[in-house]
Amino acid sequence: MPPPRRFGRRWLLVGAGAAALVAAGTADGWLPVSPAAGAAGPTPAQLRDAVLSGVVPHTGLAESTGRLGLPDIPRLESASALLSTTTRIRVQVAAEDRWRVDQLTPAGEIDTYRLGGTEYLWDYGGNRLTTLRGIAPVRLPRASDFSPSDLGRWLLQLTAADPVSTVAPRRVAGYDVPGLRVTPADPAGTVASVDVWALPGPSGTPALPVAVEITAKGASEPALTTAFTSVETAPPSGLALRPDAPPGAETVATQPGDLAGVLRGLNAPPPPDTLAGRPRVELPDSGGGFLPGVGVYGTGVSRFVLAPTGRDVARQIIGGGSAAGGVPVAGLAPDRAVRVATPLLSLVVVRRRGGGFLLAGTVAPQVLERAATELVPAVRP
Repeated sequence: MPPPRRFGRRWLLVGAGAAALVAAGTADGWLPVSPAAGAAGPTPAQLRDAVLSGVVPHTGLAESTGRLGLPDIPRLESASALLSTTTRIRVQVAAEDRWRVDQLTPAGEIDTYRLGGTEYLWDYGGNRLTTLRGIAPVRLPRASDFSPSDLGRWLLQLTAADPVSTVAPRRVAGYDVPGLRVTPADPAGTVASVDVWALPGPSGTPALPVAVEITAKGASEPALTTAFTSVETAPPSGLALRPDAPPGAETVATQPGDLAGVLRGLNAPPPPDTLAGRPRVELPDSGGGFLPGVGVYGTGVSRFVLAPTGRDVARQIIGGGSAAGGVPVAGLAPDRAVRVATPLLSLVVVRRRGGGFLLAGTVAPQVLERAATELVPAVRP
């Protein structure tokens, strides 16, 4: 069996690839510019190379709107909301491993900090500071994944082997910026195109992604987009990048190994090297060990995640998914499995003796159903 392919960045549990996609909109955020504005700009390949060449220090405000229309499924409510509603974000980036992204809510804010190999989550409403030592290779999406700069660079990394073409320049956050379109080649993927607009720097320096659109196959408008409403290419204050919990705040410390311990308790079998004909991506050891039973499969943005669940969790998600319009999985009883699909994201949850598992990603539902039948040998297509 060939070794699994290596993937060195974090993966999103729900959406596994293009799942953390977002959409913006101020009055001048998406105004087209005249063709002359982009006439002397970089080619699509040059723009992609500039984006991937490094991180541009910057500060700004962004808005994201997901249009997946995901139902409220038990245990996945926060992910569903991020992918189906509008999220306001404040972004402060000094370097790839030194940044802060705040989710702004009517009740306050939820802030995520990265300082080297440690992350901090400050929940204003809950008055709680969580310290995560080590970067989890697999987790649910959060607002920090919706930053136009990080999302754009991440998606272009994933699709580095896919062809690019030109899209019309746009005016974003007061700048006229050139754009590129990636057309994923996988016929079983749900993503038709990934459009990224980026602000070029001086010759030979990185470009800053300022807007992203992801469109599903067969769709007439983007399912998920994100854009800055204001942005400056200047580093933030060092003090702004350090969490400062007030006296009396609850403090919690954890690490990826804590999740690994929970997963080991589920006694999930090791993820297979291939699933539904797709290779497993090797997840990095982030200091707490690998995550038992967890696997990521596919290439480019056409990927999906396998994650074990407890029996009760699987039952809750199946019940909630069925009530929200999910459909049975061929060969399994309705109370044993459910499939929920939107044009961009597919989800299958299966309950079996001793536990269950979740499959989610930007692939056609049939791919996940095939994966489920391979994981539950009693099921036949």
